[in-house]
Amino acid sequence: MKTVSVIVPAYNVERYIGKCLDSLIAQTLHNMEIIVVNDSSTDDTQSIIDEYVKKYPKLIFSYIKPNGGIADVRNYALTKVHGEYFGFLDGDDYTSEDMFEKMYRKAKECASDIVSSNFIWKYPSKSYVGYDGPYGGGKEMLVKSMATLWSKIYRTEFIQELNISFPTGYRYEDVYFLYCLAPYAKQVNHINESFVHYIQRAGSITHVNDNRVKDMIHIFHEIVAFYKEASLFDVYEAELEYLYARFFLGNSLLRTLQIEDKTFRESLIDESFSFLNELFPSWRKNMYLHQEKGLKRLYYKIINRKILNLISPLLRLHMKRKQRGLYE
Repeated sequence: MKTVSVIVPAYNVERYIGKCLDSLIAQTLHNMEIIVVNDSSTDDTQSIIDEYVKKYPKLIFSYIKPNGGIADVRNYALTKVHGEYFGFLDGDDYTSEDMFEKMYRKAKECASDIVSSNFIWKYPSKSYVGYDGPYGGGKEMLVKSMATLWSKIYRTEFIQELNISFPTGYRYEDVYFLYCLAPYAKQVNHINESFVHYIQRAGSITHVNDNRVKDMIHIFHEIVAFYKEASLFDVYEAELEYLYARFFLGNSLLRTLQIEDKTFRESLIDESFSFLNELFPSWRKNMYLHQEKGLKRLYYKIINRKILNLISPLLRLHMKRKQRGLYE
């Protein structure tokens, strides 16, 4: 059995895939495998992958599949895993050479289901650390974890037994995967080091703000359905309520404000507020929101549709300036 399988989704990343694979080839952990799945790229991504496979045929395994999106790639790749643990690294990111040795060592020492680590937000002109831990499984993982697949490794047998897959056809598939496995994670450990360099580039799907922002609503519908079907909703209602409020009034709302089509933008904002208020009508009383500090706590306390109408022009201007600063 391999120690760790690293899944590398690749789509039109000819400028980045070499550095990504170099960082994995340099890993100090032995007996790994690198599973590269090309989602039918239209550039020279596959030609570069082929060269690496020729040089490292016992380490790198290449697959090409019909274009189906990132969730479909991840589901396909999970059927190819032979490692005791597995992790992800996107084809436009790279990592430190000791990441998987340290992660695997921690996992073996603690009999971990999941091991998390910090990472580096990498912008053209600056970098800063993203902290993903420490936290335990269950409620702690729901409230404290970041929805970053590639800052973690997972025990393969644990995931296979759960039979949780990525919902296809939508963004935010990582949110579903992580938050649906959280209640079952008994042993979650953390390494307080930063390994993955998470490259921020304007053309990536992460930074495209269009009608796919609406996928967040669908994904959270799916999460609630999962918890209800597993008879876990009542146990985790406060944590799910916190996640909904945090995502819809934070990440999702800021993305929605960047949508140029005003009619669609306003419709999506209304739908998001309705979705939150109908499912969790008492969300303002959520104990986790009350633990927030400073401006964030004030924001959750006062935000409503009327307030948003007043401040949205300023938020839109702020986000546009921020993006210009990042990508120019």
